[in-house]
Amino acid sequence: METVVRQHVYQKPKLNMRILLAKSNTNTKSTYQRSRRSGNSSPRRGAAGLLRIGWAWSAAGDLAMCAGGGRRMKNLAVGCQRSSNTVIGGRSTNQFTGAIPQSLGHLGLLEILALDRNNFVSRSSTLELSFLTSLTSCRKLRALALDYNRLNGFLPVSIGNLSTSLKKLWLGGNGIMGTFPREIGNLSSLFVLSLPGNNLTGSIPTTIAHLQKLQALDLSDNQIRGPIPTEFCHLPNFDRLFLRRNQFSGPMPACLGNVSSLRYMYLGGNKLSSSIPESLWNLKDLLEFDVSSNSLSGDLPYGLGSLRVALRIDLSVNQFSGNISPTIGVLQNLVYLSLAHNTLNGNIPETFRSLISLVTLDLSHNNLSGVIPKSLEALSNLIYFNISFNELSGEIPSGGSFKNFSSQSFASNEALCGLTQFGVPQCHAVYQSRTAKRIVIISVLSAISFTVLVMGVLFVLIRRRKTRKVPTEKYLQPLVHRRITYHEIFEATNGFVESNLIGSESFGSVYKGVMSDGMVVAIKVFKLHLEKALRSFEIECEVLRNIRHRNLTKVITSCSNLDFRALVMEYMRNGSLEDLLYSHDHYLGIKQRLDIMIDVAYNIIYFVPDYMLDVEYGLGGLVSTSSDVYSYGIMLMETFTRTKPADEIFAGGMTLRLWVKESLPNEITKVVDMDLIRQGEELLTRDVQCLTAIMELALECTKESAEER
Repeated sequence: METVVRQHVYQKPKLNMRILLAKSNTNTKSTYQRSRRSGNSSPRRGAAGLLRIGWAWSAAGDLAMCAGGGRRMKNLAVGCQRSSNTVIGGRSTNQFTGAIPQSLGHLGLLEILALDRNNFVSRSSTLELSFLTSLTSCRKLRALALDYNRLNGFLPVSIGNLSTSLKKLWLGGNGIMGTFPREIGNLSSLFVLSLPGNNLTGSIPTTIAHLQKLQALDLSDNQIRGPIPTEFCHLPNFDRLFLRRNQFSGPMPACLGNVSSLRYMYLGGNKLSSSIPESLWNLKDLLEFDVSSNSLSGDLPYGLGSLRVALRIDLSVNQFSGNISPTIGVLQNLVYLSLAHNTLNGNIPETFRSLISLVTLDLSHNNLSGVIPKSLEALSNLIYFNISFNELSGEIPSGGSFKNFSSQSFASNEALCGLTQFGVPQCHAVYQSRTAKRIVIISVLSAISFTVLVMGVLFVLIRRRKTRKVPTEKYLQPLVHRRITYHEIFEATNGFVESNLIGSESFGSVYKGVMSDGMVVAIKVFKLHLEKALRSFEIECEVLRNIRHRNLTKVITSCSNLDFRALVMEYMRNGSLEDLLYSHDHYLGIKQRLDIMIDVAYNIIYFVPDYMLDVEYGLGGLVSTSSDVYSYGIMLMETFTRTKPADEIFAGGMTLRLWVKESLPNEITKVVDMDLIRQGEELLTRDVQCLTAIMELALECTKESAEER
């Protein structure tokens, strides 16, 4: 028999051969014919009961056996050598073809048969892999590797009759068809069962529970459907579960959280629904967790922080919502984290700075807002970073690993700014200064009487209100001396339940409460864990002790302990201006809105700077009434357009101020609240003139230069 060998410096030697196992009682049990070769040793032979053509040879041809040949052979390997610790080992380059001979069944002492990664086919007329039936005679068989050939047939029922000593079975990448045979449950000694990359259908049979020694199961890339079997939960040594890219559906079994031996769980690319069971966070030794590309929903689990040794977590392409749990920051071994393509919102947690091993971080295609934490610059191992298609704002960090990122990492975040390499506008000095000082202009500071002198109609209405007597005693009295206890406040708010929460601000939260005498009150509880909250409490007490005004809410009493501060105020039942503007249950006409804004202007005129310095602003640096004027101007625009400054229509450089400015003087009806137009079908000329004057005033108040306001 002729053998052709060609050898190159950069190639493995290729051996075209036909292996013939002849009748023999010698230990070699193999003969082969070959032509001359030079410089390389032949395939290994001569060892007792062993024929191995491994990675050092690129062999081709077919495998033929005479009946009864090689009866004492124990190991036959013409594929790749495998590590006992892996499901799939190295890659050989052999190209044996033809059918796997059924006469292999005569090798009664055979323990290892490795024919993987060749081009063997099945030539059975029934499409059944009948050679497997012949192998049932090999009662000492411990490992069978037939993966990555071209078998393209059905697994016979007789597969359940293979050796009870069989520990490892590799049949992946063969195009095997049909259902998952329930008879595999008879192979009670199996450690590894690998069938990925086939065309298996149906569901996993309950007989899988009989494989009590099973450590690794790989059924990836098939068409298996149905729920994930709860029988997995009863496998005491289960270490690896690979079910990727099938059609499994329904919820994840909660009992998987009891399989403490699990290290790898890959369930991505299925049709799983519901939420991730809380019990899964009991898997303290889980290294890799992938449930990507399913239909899982609910808030992003806080329990992720329990996976302390995790290396890889992929929850992408699901329907998770809510904030990103800050507990993820404790996962210091984490190398890969993907939460992309969900509906997450809120900020990127500052705790991410502790993910010191992170190489890949993908948070793209969510609804995240806020700034990118500058502390992420400390992640020195970070190579891939993607936060594109979110709603993030502020300056992009430029130090550390961020030096290597491109515009693709930050695409479609309209409010980001930074270096040109990131594909975003440069940050303006004013914006940077404001960001650095974290100045939030919320409250009114001092007199802006000139704002109400701009237009005649406002002046007349203001004069009319000035003639009215203000019954200050009716509306506001100094703080009473009797203070209530924390227990009374706790009872009044039902333990500060969320349903009683009216709103939150920088240094406190306001709750609705019912006192023991039935009085309904509003209780502002200060957040003393914040550095400036205590100072805010002291300033508000001082202000409210010394001023009187009909537009100020009456303060009833206060509660002051070492670790608790609260003000108890009169409860205003009619809600806020925002409630009136954006509710469908109320209508505010031009006159009503104008009255409200005049009251706001009166409040500004009344207050003196010594009492009305916002704590955050006052500690930030210079104080100016110009900031107040700017806020008033924005408020005027929002009140009459019923459009928030952060509305989604403002993108690509468009702002509320610019939108209003472009409508003047002839297109004011395009920006004002449509309810003002619908109420009378058509605005009267005097109404248009009034609205135009109001918007002109708003533009004067919001000029970029503070000195010009």
